[in-house]
Amino acid sequence: MPFPAFNIDGVIPPFVGARGPGDSRTYMSPHEASPVEVIARLGGTPQRRNILKGWLAHRMELRAVGVVTGFQWLDGSFVEDKEPNDLDIVTFFRRPLAAPTAATMAELMMRTPSVFSRAQVKEAHHLDAQLVDLNATPEAVVDLTRYWAGIFSHRRGDLMWKGMLKVDLDDRDDDLASLVLEVDP
Repeated sequence: MPFPAFNIDGVIPPFVGARGPGDSRTYMSPHEASPVEVIARLGGTPQRRNILKGWLAHRMELRAVGVVTGFQWLDGSFVEDKEPNDLDIVTFFRRPLAAPTAATMAELMMRTPSVFSRAQVKEAHHLDAQLVDLNATPEAVVDLTRYWAGIFSHRRGDLMWKGMLKVDLDDRDDDLASLVLEVDP
């Protein structure tokens, strides 16, 4: 099912259905989307397309260092009906085979700050990027998920409930999505 359109308040709704969020897990946030769908539906302006190019580049950089399994939550003003400055993402990832422990993962992150440093990723790609290591303790994963779900489920300013998007890292349609970006809307 495609992710829902912006509602009258200019946000992706947190759920769809007459019976509320308990209607079906497929009708509630985070709404699943492919890279191609995100670009086709949210890449309507030059600023948005530039941000999306950065997002796709960062996804390729994650794969290049071995982060190939997981998913991303997309949120912020980018998933609202307004012109954004950046894209807020949380990448929930499984550690690469080359970095199976917390210590080796920390080493990888230190060696590749262009991929993992929040400041460097923001500067290079217009992404406010956060990370959740799915190989961490279950308590840590639950706590971070609770935190990000709480932050991402409300619009800043008026605290309106809103939805977010979920895009698999395993989705290799990024190259196709890049082609979609090259076509003028």
